[in-house]
Amino acid sequence: MICRYCFRTMLSVVVACFVLLFASCQSGPQDDSFPVEQCTVSFRVTNYRQICFDDFSSSGSTRAMSPYEIATLAHLIVAVYDAETGAQVVAPIQHNHTDYEENPYDYPKFSVSLPYGRYRVLALGFNGTRACNIASPNHISWEEDYVPNTFLYCDEFTLDEGAALDQSITLKHAVAAFCVTAEDAIPADMKKMRFVSTAGGTVLDATTGFAQQAKGRTSELSIPPDSIGKQNVMFTAYLFLPEESILSDYTVQALGEGGRVLNERHFDDVPLRINHLTMWKGNFFDEGGDDSPILQEDFGIKWDINWADTLYYEP
Repeated sequence: MICRYCFRTMLSVVVACFVLLFASCQSGPQDDSFPVEQCTVSFRVTNYRQICFDDFSSSGSTRAMSPYEIATLAHLIVAVYDAETGAQVVAPIQHNHTDYEENPYDYPKFSVSLPYGRYRVLALGFNGTRACNIASPNHISWEEDYVPNTFLYCDEFTLDEGAALDQSITLKHAVAAFCVTAEDAIPADMKKMRFVSTAGGTVLDATTGFAQQAKGRTSELSIPPDSIGKQNVMFTAYLFLPEESILSDYTVQALGEGGRVLNERHFDDVPLRINHLTMWKGNFFDEGGDDSPILQEDFGIKWDINWADTLYYEP
């Protein structure tokens, strides 16, 4: 009788342990007759090294970069949403490149645990020091209406028993850029370069890849002290576009102390296209010494189609 009692007790303990073990693999609301399956899925960003232009204010760099310099994106963010309701199921997870300097191979990997279902994954890669605000996949912005060099992935996936648990993400350029290269020397009293566009926007809708509004943007790029007196310095301003390609007027101003305009140029109907760099190169500054703004027209603008190439770089 004792042995039979012990056997029943041991059997009850084993069953209880099994139930606890099974329950530990579940999460979320449970239904006794239809338990929710769950597993861990990993997202790895394959092209986290990209052509990155130094626009001074974005990276804090004190040098101008080569037009085709490859650099690791400073920040990667991944968030997950319910594909049907749009509800956020995984809050944005941000990885910064500086956190992974000792083991950079871990940098672009994100792992999350999810119940079976259909989801939308949003991934952003960008540079700069301004904080990114993801109100929803339809409304992504940065502090101070800033637009960094931005790369985007946004797509749906189904998680079930047959789903791949390692998902590769390839980021695509989400911005257009206008780059002004001053062939003449940066004046000693210059503090900033200001870009004012009449089109484009600062808020990104990741589901479409386009700007949510297109009222234009004003951006000011601070000049590092060691760029004073240098020639061929590049200034790059980024925009989200309301469609694949647009035309925008630009006013580009060299600013001195207190915002005083040292010189400015007007560019009409500048062609902008997502994943394209539109370039102007020439003498920007006047050497006459006149304090009044000098208005100049110049139309030597072209696209750099090489920027449109998708880059895949594995260290």
